[in-house]
This record gives sequence, structure tokens and C-alpha cells, in this order.
Amino acid sequence: MYIVYTYRKAATPLHIICLASSGTGKTHLQEKVGELIPEEDKIEITTLSENAFYYFGQRELKHKLILIEDLDGAENVLYPLRELMSKRRISKTIAIKNKTGETKTIHLIVEGPVAVSGCTTRESIYEDNANRSFLLYLDESKDQDNAVMDYQRKLRAGKIDTAAENSIKELFKNCQRY
Repeated sequence: MYIVYTYRKAATPLHIICLASSGTGKTHLQEKVGELIPEEDKIEITTLSENAFYYFGQRELKHKLILIEDLDGAENVLYPLRELMSKRRISKTIAIKNKTGETKTIHLIVEGPVAVSGCTTRESIYEDNANRSFLLYLDESKDQDNAVMDYQRKLRAGKIDTAAENSIKELFKNCQRY
């Protein structure tokens, strides 16, 4: 996931979809790996309106990592998202009224490339997006559950060096900054 995220700077970025049952930590994993990316290079999205991507500034998304918390609720934006992934730009023509009431046509253009990461419990409805992305299936085994719970116990007991963890996060972020 980290390697995919760092490819946001490439001419043809990579994309990833994290798949697992509800409550297994998909979003948590995406957030934690996302913490290794500089804040200025990522956009974290919980929900999107249908036309949201068209109203970003023309170059506002260029080489950004777009983290979508729940693709299950983002069906209405999958087409522009797919176009950003494949064509590395989207456009839309709309009519607006100016201050004098005159109708004018404007052309909205948003350029990529972008790297996209999203979480879902359903794979089948994202076939067009899935074939453009790496699919990451979470380990839902009992051993994985035990490993997570062991870490959480150690964290609460103060046995995890959080200062060292934060220092490593900052190192990963700074390695990506020019």
C-alpha cells in the first residue's frame, strides 16, 4: 500500500482498493499507511457529492493521493474517479449565470494524474475500477485478530514507543518531499 501511495508522483500512478468484511480494519489500515504521506500530498475523503471532483482547481489534484474511506457510498463519483485514474483528467461543461443574469457556458477541467486508494466490502460493483487497481484483501484470520489485539494491549499499557513510531512517520513523509 505504501509503495502504491508513493507512486502518486509518477506519470502513471498506481491505485489500490482494500477489500474485507465490515469492521476488519480496512479504513484503519488506509489511515495508518496514509500517515506516512505528507499532508500536502493527500486528500482524505469521507463522502463525495456527484460533481465534487469537477470543482477542484484545475491543478489541485495533480500528483495527489486521494484516500476514499468508503467506496460503498461513492457509486455516484466512480465515473469521474475512473477517468482521473485512466485519462488523468476530467472535464465538464456547464451553464452559469453571471452577475447581469446572462447565461454563459464554462468548461471545467481538472488535471491529474492522481493515485486513488479506497476501501470497500463489495468487490463486484467496482469491476471497472477494480481492473485499474491493485486489490488488497485483508487478512481476516484469528491470528491476525490476536496480533492486532496484542498490539492494542501493549499500546494501552505504555509498552509501545510511540515517540519512535512518530519519528519514523516523519522520516517517511520527509523522504517524499522535494
